This record gives sequence, structure tokens and C-alpha cells, in this order.
Amino acid sequence: MFLLSYHLDPAHLVVELGEVVDLDNVAAIEREIVRLLPCCGPGAIIVDIQTSLLTPLALGVLLRVRSQAAERGISLAVVAGYDKARETLSAAGLHRVLRVAATLPGAELRSRGCRPEPEASRDAGPGGRRSVPSAAGASPRPRGPYADTSRPRIPGKR
Repeated sequence: MFLLSYHLDPAHLVVELGEVVDLDNVAAIEREIVRLLPCCGPGAIIVDIQTSLLTPLALGVLLRVRSQAAERGISLAVVAGYDKARETLSAAGLHRVLRVAATLPGAELRSRGCRPEPEASRDAGPGGRRSVPSAAGASPRPRGPYADTSRPRIPGKR
């Protein structure tokens, strides 16, 4: 098995995973990625998933490779360009562990420990930042993921 790999810069090695991981190729894919780990030096490896289907075997390979990379002091990030792949990683609770990003530049930032860009919210002002209420009596909006649903609902009042 041969996986396409290239250096993004001196500190980042990109490995493209272009096929679905199944019982026939799981061992070869893992062996190939682990073989490439010493090439990275002190930097990071980015696995670019180029398929929308992520099997449980693929998730296992990514976790084992991450573990072996961490033992060698190499960070790992994952590019999941398809929404379905990102949803699978998120549903499995691996989006933070594997440092998942939608694009290669995003994965490069995630491999350095940077946080992903915040999603635009309805309260966002220019540049995606939340507007801060003034001290002139404006009540601050509730915060948190369930802020809008945790307030009591009274019919006829907003």
C-alpha cells in the first residue's frame, strides 16, 4: 500500500488518505502512516481524509496513530473536507482529540494548538465578535449553549 505524502513545510508532513478503511487495508494503512512518523521530525503530521465515509476501523487507525505520534513527541491533526466525515468524528467525540479541521490551513493551525475559528452567532458583530452591552442599563444576554432555551417562556411576552 502506498499513501501519498508530502511536506507542507519543514515541520508538517501531510498524508492523504484517499480510500475507505476496511478489513482488507486497515493494517497496511496503519503500517504506512506509522512508517512515515519518523520523517516528521519534531513537528506534526496531518492526515488528510479525502473520503466522506469514515468506518470504525478508520477511527481506530487514527487513534492508534495519534497515540504512537504522541509517544514520539509529534502532534497529529486531521483534515476532514466532507461534512459527513466531520459529523462522524464529532459524533464519536474525536473532533478535539484528533484536532479536526475542514481545510489544510486549518489543520496546520490546529496542529500548533490553535483553536478553530468561532462560528458566527446571531449576536456577532463585525469580525465575528460578540457585541458587548453597554453599561447604560442594557441587560446582558444569557450565555452558554442552552441560554435561549433555559429562560422561562411566558405566552404573549418576549
